[in-house]
Amino acid sequence: MGLIASLDAAAVWRAVSLMVLVWLAYFFGRTLRNGETPLIERFARVSTPKMTPALCRYTRLLTGIWCGYFLVAAGVSLASNFAPVWSGLCIWLGSATLFIGEHRLRPKFFPGQEFPSLVQQIKDTRYVWHKK
Repeated sequence: MGLIASLDAAAVWRAVSLMVLVWLAYFFGRTLRNGETPLIERFARVSTPKMTPALCRYTRLLTGIWCGYFLVAAGVSLASNFAPVWSGLCIWLGSATLFIGEHRLRPKFFPGQEFPSLVQQIKDTRYVWHKK
């Protein structure tokens, strides 16, 4: 009985993880519709209210990349048969790499433009998430 209960709990946890990834993809993706402000542009506007058109296009592209990333992460989770340690580690490392890597590359794409620190960027993101 204990083994069956633990298997059911593990299955529920894996299903919830998959649903969260799909929900994140949807949540990011829905802001890419016409007339919507892309989610990452919303994050960026907290510290940089007046953005150039090029920066707006860039944040739209990033929102699409994150949306795609969450879909790929959900696929990795499914393909690994929900191996929680392996897929979870890959997803967290991929997220951190994408987040930090983009932060470091951004000044190269927009030389001379000032951007918030990584800590401030996290605070801005949290502010937008909790504003809803």
